[in-house]
Amino acid sequence: MSPSSPQGIPSSAQVLERIRQCAASVTRYPLDILTAEASLEDELGIDSVKLAEIAAVVAREFNLSADRLPRGAKARTLGAIAEGVASLLAESAPVGAVPSASAAVRSPVPVVAPFPVASRSVASAVASEAMPMAAPSVGAASAASRATPRHVEDAAADLESKVRAVFARVTRYPEELLTLDADLEDELGIDSVKQAEVVAVLIKELGWEVAPKPSQRLRTLSAICEAIRSQQGSAPVTSASVEQAPMRAAPPVRSQPPLPFEGKVALVTGSGKGIGKVIAMRLASAGATVVVNSFHSRDDGERTAQEILAAGGKALHLWGSVAHEEHLERLFSAIGERLGGLDFLVCNASNGLIGPFDRIAPRDWDKAFRTCVTGTYECAMRARPLMARRGGGSIVTMSTSMSQRYMHDLGCQGVVKAAVESLTRYLAAELAPEGIRTNCVSAGPVHGELLGMFPDAPGRVARWEAATPGGQLCTADDVADVTELLLGSRTQRVNGAVWVVDGGLSGTVDGLLPARPERARGHDDRALLALDA
Repeated sequence: MSPSSPQGIPSSAQVLERIRQCAASVTRYPLDILTAEASLEDELGIDSVKLAEIAAVVAREFNLSADRLPRGAKARTLGAIAEGVASLLAESAPVGAVPSASAAVRSPVPVVAPFPVASRSVASAVASEAMPMAAPSVGAASAASRATPRHVEDAAADLESKVRAVFARVTRYPEELLTLDADLEDELGIDSVKQAEVVAVLIKELGWEVAPKPSQRLRTLSAICEAIRSQQGSAPVTSASVEQAPMRAAPPVRSQPPLPFEGKVALVTGSGKGIGKVIAMRLASAGATVVVNSFHSRDDGERTAQEILAAGGKALHLWGSVAHEEHLERLFSAIGERLGGLDFLVCNASNGLIGPFDRIAPRDWDKAFRTCVTGTYECAMRARPLMARRGGGSIVTMSTSMSQRYMHDLGCQGVVKAAVESLTRYLAAELAPEGIRTNCVSAGPVHGELLGMFPDAPGRVARWEAATPGGQLCTADDVADVTELLLGSRTQRVNGAVWVVDGGLSGTVDGLLPARPERARGHDDRALLALDA
């Protein structure tokens, strides 16, 4: 297609750029990652649900019906989607519904927030810079009249800036949208749950001693600032008083031992949910600043970081896939720049088809090895200088106790995790001169979402429990217990080890359990246990 047609149809490059903007608004991915050729699912982790959201935004952007947009194999890359949209625009040009090329240049698609934003909120952002604050109460006005005007102005601006910064950090909204008079729910789409998260951070950081009651309905940032000021005795909150507020509200000082990981920085890959999330929460409760990482489950990763913050811990979420070099470069650069180094690395991100062995395709093997083996190696190599600058560190890799045994439908992961265990021993030897230990947690079946992916999951779980001494499978907390121990100082002489956490299941899957009285199709139940396991 030419740069622009006589009918004003946008060029292919303009269509692609607007579609990239649409994808960025939905996924919140950086634009430089959203290339025309990148596979949406394999390289960018955009599943069918998220792709449907992108399609809806694209349809609105180009005034097209979502049903007409490319689907399936024709929508595997943004470039393919752009080609399909360009064709549709060319077909519909006589109808006059296609925006002109010049209009496309003048009005690029805005980054769509995950909520509807009234247009007047943007205007109020400009107006609020020149608009004075709403008039305070009579008592507050008299107090202000006795104070130095400059002092009042500086104190109010300081508090407003701090409150706006907290809102921006928790909600991830641009600060220019967070105007003082914008309605938090109606204009900004910040619901009561998210407001409660913000309030929890304000209580911690700004010394807001008593949280507002739901009946107070603090609907704007201006109202929240006024509430904080009123709790400070109707006096403007200065930087000094904000810093001292938590001390006034604190109980008498008691001698408490420091948390074991206080001052440490930990990265847990694949920690948006499941075992990774439990490990991240555990390390945060032990005092570490935790870098939560997720790829496919970006929203889960952000929620995990927010839960840690709401519980009084320290965390941030960094999105990216350990299977992609560019993502890793961005991830570890951010850790070095923002946190200064790294003490702990937990390589929990994993991939591997669960299903019949003869259905594992070359693409499945490639994804599993790139994530579990190459990804673990690349993370360790990038963590190496960040740990060395802090005097050493500790790495924990994750495996399965079935890596050395047979488990039906776990062939892809079992084989790949055996390579992870071998890699762990090599990392232990290579990184030891820098004071870095590397060990592996080899977990058996763990109660959680993953077990539900097995065919006949309830039956499998029952058989695994029957084959486990004690009759109970492990939980994510059991895995976190051992991970925390291997990271800590009590295992300083443990290096290159593979610790099995499976309740003893791997010691009994060879069929040596006492035979049960019932028979099935003429086979010994002990043999069936070994095969089914």
